[in-house]
Amino acid sequence: MYSPRPSPQNGSTLIESAIAAAIAALFLGSLFAMNTSTMETIKMARETACASQVLQQRIEGLRIANWHQITDADWILENLLNTDAAGGNGLKNVSETLTLLPYGSSSVNATQLERANGSARIVTRNSSLLTENAMKVVWVINYTGAPNEHSSSRQTVAILAKGGVAK
Repeated sequence: MYSPRPSPQNGSTLIESAIAAAIAALFLGSLFAMNTSTMETIKMARETACASQVLQQRIEGLRIANWHQITDADWILENLLNTDAAGGNGLKNVSETLTLLPYGSSSVNATQLERANGSARIVTRNSSLLTENAMKVVWVINYTGAPNEHSSSRQTVAILAKGGVAK
């Protein structure tokens, strides 16, 4: 009579199970590392958007003022830089620098103001800006942020003309 051969037992060995566990651990480890990196990127993007919003609000404050006001360093200090900009709460160690330069003129003197640690000051003053026809506004915001508490900076530049754009 014919007797069937015993079939081999199907199963996995200890080595195969260890390799599968190592591959699963490697996958999970890389997934967690990718998640951490993604969260840092999102935080950095949020801080950049916040800094851009602060700059936009500051320039808007200059845009709606008249020529006498925006060429007067004391007015800027008392009305624009006297408080923190709205929306800047998400930034750490914020400092702002505003530089007003004559535009299209032979004059090179600038007015510069700074705001840091809750107070603002006039660094340099150009009293003859009132007689200029246009000026270049450079507003820089520095802050500490992601990744790894790195120093970051955002800047905006605008040209403001006496009498507005049409004149």
